[in-house]
Formats: sequence, C-alpha cells, structure tokens
Amino acid sequence: MLRFRRPLVILPILLVLSMLPAQPAAAQTGERCFAETNLCISGRIREFWEANGGLPVFGLPIAPQQATTIEGRSLQVQQFERNRLELHPNNPRPNDVLLGRLGADRLAQQGRDWQTAFPKETPQAGCRFFPETSHNACGAILSAWRASGTEIDGRAGKTEAENLSLFGLPLSGLISEMLSDGKSYQVQYFERARFELHPENQPPFNVLLGLLGRETSGGGTPPPAATDQCADVREPVSGRIRPGKCVVEGTVIELDVFGFQPNEQIGFWLTAPDGRRAGTTQTTNVGLSGGANGLPFPTDELDPGIWYWVFQGVNSGHQSIIYFKVLPRPGGSTPPPPATNQPLPPAQNASAQPERGARGTVFTFAARGFQPGENVGVYITAPDRSVIGAPFQIVTDGAGNAEQVTFRSQSDFPVGIYAITFEGVSSGRKAIAYFEVQ
Repeated sequence: MLRFRRPLVILPILLVLSMLPAQPAAAQTGERCFAETNLCISGRIREFWEANGGLPVFGLPIAPQQATTIEGRSLQVQQFERNRLELHPNNPRPNDVLLGRLGADRLAQQGRDWQTAFPKETPQAGCRFFPETSHNACGAILSAWRASGTEIDGRAGKTEAENLSLFGLPLSGLISEMLSDGKSYQVQYFERARFELHPENQPPFNVLLGLLGRETSGGGTPPPAATDQCADVREPVSGRIRPGKCVVEGTVIELDVFGFQPNEQIGFWLTAPDGRRAGTTQTTNVGLSGGANGLPFPTDELDPGIWYWVFQGVNSGHQSIIYFKVLPRPGGSTPPPPATNQPLPPAQNASAQPERGARGTVFTFAARGFQPGENVGVYITAPDRSVIGAPFQIVTDGAGNAEQVTFRSQSDFPVGIYAITFEGVSSGRKAIAYFEVQ
C-alpha cells in the first residue's frame, strides 16, 4: 500500500524550490559520516572530496584520517575506496590536497613495472596520445577521463590540466584483466586510477573507476559495514543527496540535480517503496544552469523503505535519480486509537479507509467513474473549508479508477470532518469522500 502521508504539502514545496536557479554549494568542513562504513570525513578533505567528484570518483572512506608515512614524509591522509587523499598544508590551494598514485602503486604491488610491462603505442586516430608515457586514451575511457578533474580555475567545465591533476597520465593501453568479481574486463591504468569498461551498464556507468584504495590497502573485499541497513540503496544518477542516502524518519534531506539543458522543462515525481508514484509528473523550468542545488525534502511523512525521486528533462530525456532509504524512528510508531461511529456525509463515487481516526492516522482513498488514463486533480478541504496544501494530479488506471491515494493527518490539524475531492481534468467528473480527524 502506498503510504505517502502528506503529498499536498511536500510536492508544491519542491516545485517552488526547483524553479530557483542553482547556486554554487557552500563549502562544508564539518563532519560528514557514512553509515555504509561508519566512517566520517571532515575539514579540507571533505571539502576536496565533495568539490571534485565525491562517491563516483573517490568512493566511500575506508579508514579514518590519520598520520601516514608517504615517500619518507609523515602526512595526514585518508584512504577511500578508489583513492587516497593527502594533506599538504604548505602547498597553496588546490594543491594542499593531493591524490595518491594508486594506479602506479597497484601495478607495483602486482610486480608489474608499467614502463616495461606494456607495449608502447603510437598515435591513433580519434584518440588522445600521451607522449610522456607513449600510450593512447580512446573512446569511452577518454570521454570519462575528460569528464572529471580537480577544480583549479573555478570555471565551468574541465580543462586537460584538471583531468591530469585528478587521474594523471595513462600507464598502460587497453588490456584485459580479471577483477574481484572473477570476471574479465577491459581496463586501462592511469597514474591515479584504473578505468574499467562495463558494457553491461548503461552510460555513463559503462565506465567505472576501480577500487584501488581497497586493493592497495589489502582490502580487496570490502570490510563488514557497521550496519547493512543501507547496503541495498543505489547510488544517485546525475545527482547528490545530503546528509546521506540512509536517514531516520524525520530527517530533512537535500537534493542536487544536474545535467539538464539550460532552461529545460523537467518533470519530477517520487516513487514509494511499493513502486507506486506519490502524485504524478509535474514540470518546471530547471534554470539557466541546467540543475539545482540544495532542494530540501522532509522525510517525517514517509514510511520506512527505499524511495526515489526522478527528475526528467522534457526535451533531452536526461534523468537525475536520487534513491534514499527511510529508517524507522527509534521505538516505532504508536497505532491509532479505535475508530468511533460518528456519522459522515455520504460519499460520491469514492471511499476512505478508515473513515475516522486520531491525529496521525493514515487515511487511504479510492475513487472511480473517470476516463481510463485520465489526469485527475486531488485536493483536501479542512473543516473550516480551507484547502490543505495545493492540488496535485494522479492518473487513473485502465478502468478509470484511482486507488491507494493516502494522506496522514498531522498533530496540529484541527479535529473535524474533512473532504477529499477528485476532479477529472478532461471529463470534469467529481468524486468525494469524507473522513474525520478526532
């Protein structure tokens, strides 16, 4: 059963916020913790991690920040799944944070000298040839190499200097190698990364970065997480989520979405753990930047489980998908008191279950009599005849019915009789059900 408890309030809030132009995210230097590994990042390392790719580029932290001897020097470093971040406070920004040469380290760990282990190459058409190492980068790997980089000049887009700063030079050509899953893939080693081709995935996930941080630290198999509650939550697609993808009910999450065309109209919708959409697709202009940062969304009205927002460009078809898991509050929730038998006005082609309940009760509604596949507006009228929130729309099924529309009354709602109205956009037909908040 879909139990999205307050769609009339939450969806319009997101609609208004998503119309605002995206602003550069402020640097965060306090702790950011990850339930998946029970480790945190903070200070300059967190700032660098977030500004230069985050999870797709560096992965999760797999060790705390600590003093480590690197090339004879004691440095503060933190190990991540895909790389190692080193603090060099005597260097000017952005070089006060440097990345480990884990591509070279992994090859050396395997007893392979990159200067002699791989055949030297000559320039190839359509590729970027690096005379420093006599290797080419081509196709999807070259595109992925160029897509990310350490932010140096503060301008949009990535320069080759920024690509080099993040990934370094290629140390091999395209080779076949068996990875930790026991399967053989085509990969290419760079100074600070290993690019892997995964043709079984849709772009951009057909090119992934290897887990060199784990492999070089002896952790080829991920260590047991402090909790497995978040292990089944997928990573965002063209988006970010804060404070994390696994939150306790009541946490306000913030969403970043990007990759759309400038001023493109986008539709967006929320999907519940049982696969049903809360509300329906709405559209708004994403703004000149083609994205939006810091969209707040409260989770206090969501049942536990995995939810996800989808933002889709009307023209480009580009999608930002942000998955998150709502964990139950400690102690669980209190069941509603038994219903009474107070009379309600007669319903019109609609029903409510239950028909009455205390504040906090989740009411579920169904309506019928509309055209198949018709858009139907929905709104709730309070006892004082004010409308709660703003109208939203749903789409009827093949029989012209609307099922499993839910609403949870809040602790500050006035007691009395409420009405939920369904109105067909094309047919003009109405259905009304009544319920009582006690």
